[in-house]
Amino acid sequence: MDNQCSKLQNEQDEAIAAAVATAIDSVKSHRALNPPPVRTHIVYVEKPASTKKVDKTKPNVFTDARDSQEYSFIDVGGTLWMADNLNYEGDGSYCYESEDAKCDNFGRLYTWEAAANTCPDGWRLPNDEDWKKLIRHNGGVEYAGKNLKEGGESGFNALMAGYRDKHNFYGKIDESAYFWSSTEQNENYASFRGLYHNYDNIGPYTYTKADAFSVRCIKDEE
Repeated sequence: MDNQCSKLQNEQDEAIAAAVATAIDSVKSHRALNPPPVRTHIVYVEKPASTKKVDKTKPNVFTDARDSQEYSFIDVGGTLWMADNLNYEGDGSYCYESEDAKCDNFGRLYTWEAAANTCPDGWRLPNDEDWKKLIRHNGGVEYAGKNLKEGGESGFNALMAGYRDKHNFYGKIDESAYFWSSTEQNENYASFRGLYHNYDNIGPYTYTKADAFSVRCIKDEE
């Protein structure tokens, strides 16, 4: 009897320890998803270059042949950027809190591996250089967030879709948007870009590939 009680107690202790470790890991990793600190010094902001819409004589809507979903897109310096979050269902993709309606409104959230392999034929996941060009085109890191958010002048219409972590925790919807880059840092981490509802800047960050962010696909004009 004593042995059974001891075994049960050990199992409970191990379960509690694992839960605490998971919580600590989650809290530490999520710091990377918080908005950047507000700068206290004055920063000169250059007026953003205008982002042109695709020639009106051509359709500015792409239809994904895999599931017939349609995506608006914009032309940024000769590169076509989707102006909607990707919503193709596949392995490693999720609706926020498993609600289909959230996918309809915000698109799906993808692990990095899924994101790297989920763009339609002819399109690809943007790398860090592609993101840098987009940000420069829209006024630089101090201003581009405002221009790229929903309703901004660029037409990019970034939606605050939040994220899903590797422990199936969802957060930051209506507060932040996170977009994968195809640029890897190492076996477990890759780059992403973060935009925030209450801040106008945007910058490069690194996060674990196992978590899930939004995806925008791009296509180089021929």
